Amino acid sequence: MRTYTADAVDRVGCFSLCLSAICDIVALYSGKKEATGDVSMQFLIVGMIPVSVLIGNGVIRVLYGKNSVFGFSAADYFLTGEIAVIGAAGAAHLCAVSTGLTFSRSVTVFAGLLAALTLVSLAVTILCRPAERQRADRKAERSPLLVFFWLLVLSQVLYMTLGGGVYLGGDMTVETVGSFLHTDGIYQVNPLTGAEYREGMPARFKILCLPGLYGALCRLFSLRPETLVWRLIPLATLLGCYCAYACLARCIFKEDTGKRHFFLVLTAMLIWAGNYAYGMDGFGVLNSGWRGAVIRNAVLVPYLISLCLRKRWKLAALCIVAEAVMVWTLYGAGVCLLTAAALAVCGAIWRRADARRGREAAV
Repeated sequence: MRTYTADAVDRVGCFSLCLSAICDIVALYSGKKEATGDVSMQFLIVGMIPVSVLIGNGVIRVLYGKNSVFGFSAADYFLTGEIAVIGAAGAAHLCAVSTGLTFSRSVTVFAGLLAALTLVSLAVTILCRPAERQRADRKAERSPLLVFFWLLVLSQVLYMTLGGGVYLGGDMTVETVGSFLHTDGIYQVNPLTGAEYREGMPARFKILCLPGLYGALCRLFSLRPETLVWRLIPLATLLGCYCAYACLARCIFKEDTGKRHFFLVLTAMLIWAGNYAYGMDGFGVLNSGWRGAVIRNAVLVPYLISLCLRKRWKLAALCIVAEAVMVWTLYGAGVCLLTAAALAVCGAIWRRADARRGREAAV
């Protein structure tokens, strides 16, 4: 199989890279090519979604029972799977930081946790089947709004992969990941100077697991940090963003498909509109989707709101934990916790007021 260099990735972009990966896998299984070590990268690109959906499906079945899957969608499965992967990375990272393991050992721990999650989720999915299958009467719809939404999403993918800017102001993620890979240690050297930290680092900073997760994926799939962080992770963030807002749309507009489509179109337009200035959510999604604060704002918060409105508090707790190991305190850690608490209080007040109105009506 062909070798993908950093120059090729920067010039052609991940759009052609993904297309080439799919073609190579087809050629591999048709016997026209021989398998090499580069096939791991193709499986990372193509296998990310189904593996995440499988893990999310297993986690939801474990948390809510086998028949509760009827209240969830494929977007829920994907997002829950991504949160579970972040949790596995956080556990491996904390284990390495607290016990002094090398980065290679922490990658082994993460790979073991990920394999265990996948196998357990597969077993749970097979063994814990629902008692009866619900079949929704869905008519094939060709809504102009839905077509327009997909065109907006396609334009954003093309912007990110074929010429979109990568904003690096104040960011050292690639350098940090590179230091992990080169020194085989976690937060041992300054990624900018290469000098060792003499006075150590704050514990709140050391528990952030995203650099460790990115480094583990680079080590497992033989990727350059620039390729993974600047090209592939932002696409996953964009997908997670729309999955989160799709869940929120289903929660707000339960029976009105047209309003849901309009909600998604409005979301896509606002992301484009926010691309004009740094600090806007749209700018973060389209130009720096690997940052923890961007993933929190674009994925975790809207998904958390949908979970709280549906009273899925166990998954909401997972979102809160995921934010804790992703976002530095400087960027407002604790937003998910405050959002969940505010929605819980508002829900309690609303239920009490509704009960009072019911008693007054009965009198």
